[in-house]
Amino acid sequence: MLYSPAAHIAFAHYPKTAGSSLTEWFRQTFPDSSHVQPGNCHMPVRTSLEQLGLVGQIGARPRLMRECLRLVQQLAPPRVELPIIGVVREPFEMLISLYGYWRRYEFAEEPEGELIRAARTGTFRQFLALAVGEKLLANYATYFDVGGPAWATTRLIDFQSLEPGLETVCEEFGIEPPAYLGRLNANPRQGRDAGTYLAEAGALAFEVRSHFRWYYEDAVRIMIRGSVAPARLRLAA
Repeated sequence: MLYSPAAHIAFAHYPKTAGSSLTEWFRQTFPDSSHVQPGNCHMPVRTSLEQLGLVGQIGARPRLMRECLRLVQQLAPPRVELPIIGVVREPFEMLISLYGYWRRYEFAEEPEGELIRAARTGTFRQFLALAVGEKLLANYATYFDVGGPAWATTRLIDFQSLEPGLETVCEEFGIEPPAYLGRLNANPRQGRDAGTYLAEAGALAFEVRSHFRWYYEDAVRIMIRGSVAPARLRLAA
């Protein structure tokens, strides 16, 4: 997660959701911004807030105590006044993009992560079996900690309406929207269309919908598309 101490605002980067383009814009707009953990641009919101000291850390405690603390914090979450910008994308489309990206990316050293290795050496179906069948890929609800302490000031933009959505969020947060948002790190056109990936996925397509259930049932109703501007939040000085 990128965080600007001066403006007290953050950008949470879920993979393959225009994060490279938004990171460039965010850094230009907030020159003091940096990743909460250098080298980890995809750190989940909850972990980032813990490292910033905005919520209590619960990861180092015994498992039973951790679960009890999570329940208490969900029932009575601490007040967090940090505006957070994020983007969500139709999950199956995002998974196709992530699979293709990891297959073609030239790593300095071959990665050891099981999910990345599956993308680089296996079929799309094998990749899906680990990503959503074995749940090795965090879903949006887990990544953005939906319903948790950051949710009240988190704004998720619809990937398909990125520019008008970002303009709406900028207006709400009182910041200057980009005059132009570049397309960085976008996947090149592939020889396969979404239909062939869907056919290969087979029954795992239902696992995608189950794993990303929150997106299909709730996010589609609340993500920002640029049509309605929500109430303005005031950034800290």
